[in-house]
Amino acid sequence: MHPFFSSTNRILILLASWLILTLSLCGLIGIVTTQTFIDSSILFAPLYFLFLLFVLPNYYVCRGLPLGQTKVIRLLGSHGLTLLVTVAIWLGAGQAYVALLGSVTDRAIWQPLFDDALYINIVIIVLQFEMLVLIHYLFFALEKSRDLEQAALQQKLLISQAELQSLKATVHPHFLFNALNTLSTIALSDPEKAHRFCLLMAEFLRYSVAYSKKPSATLAEELEHVQNYLGIERERFGQRLKTEFTIDQSLRDQLVPPLILFPVVENAIKHGIDSCIEGGCITIDVTERNNTVIIKVTNPVDELGRKLKGEGHGLSSVERRLKNRYGEQALVKIASEAGLFTIKIYIPIDTEQ
Repeated sequence: MHPFFSSTNRILILLASWLILTLSLCGLIGIVTTQTFIDSSILFAPLYFLFLLFVLPNYYVCRGLPLGQTKVIRLLGSHGLTLLVTVAIWLGAGQAYVALLGSVTDRAIWQPLFDDALYINIVIIVLQFEMLVLIHYLFFALEKSRDLEQAALQQKLLISQAELQSLKATVHPHFLFNALNTLSTIALSDPEKAHRFCLLMAEFLRYSVAYSKKPSATLAEELEHVQNYLGIERERFGQRLKTEFTIDQSLRDQLVPPLILFPVVENAIKHGIDSCIEGGCITIDVTERNNTVIIKVTNPVDELGRKLKGEGHGLSSVERRLKNRYGEQALVKIASEAGLFTIKIYIPIDTEQ
């Protein structure tokens, strides 16, 4: 279907624009031929609208001769031939319409008026033809640009999904190994605690599976997921693991990418708390500044303590996913000083959610 006919609004805009152009041209021809505007409009207005019907199917010719993929000679020749045929048909239709007007009105002005404006009309028709050809090619260019943009967005989505699946595959086996060891220890001594531990694991895994397929989660859901994870790890570290949350409650419903906090907190456990003999406190602060959510995660680091090897999938995946979704509006900053390791995540606030 021709794009002009894809909606009622487009049809109305096309007809209104063509009517304005037609009336302007009829007024111009009336002045040049010293005829009244009414006579000029009676003769040429229907013919101009007829020409519109003749030239709109050229859309399919333009689509079959894409710019950049068609030789210049073939391009010019095809459009030139189409123009000649269109002009010839229009002139034939014009002569028939002149004869019809002469028989209906019994006035002899129509043929002289048509002949006097012949060369002007040929120039007008050629210009209108070329204008519509340019409009068609402009539409194709915009359509191609839109398709490329959609393809780029789709590619970003696929990359983000791949990153998320990679994150799940690399993190969960490590986490489950430690969690099952912890469960086997407490199951013998405290069945009730083992039961609560299993519930925490079930909720943690449920969220990981469910939200890995969703585009967004609320900040409150992300924080709850992290708290479940910390509850599981607290059974392993005991008093060595302390936590402190400072959350701006007005941001709890803010949408963020799912599973964006877990890799950061897991990193704080793996390379922070686990490296300190006496453990330490993980602090999570969530604030807002300049329409940006700022998530700050801080953990202690013992430079002389035990170091666990890591491939860096977690933090690099967080940064790539944020860039894919928000572009340069999102930011991840890392700082390490005075025995503290800090990660700040900057996420723009979605004001339309």
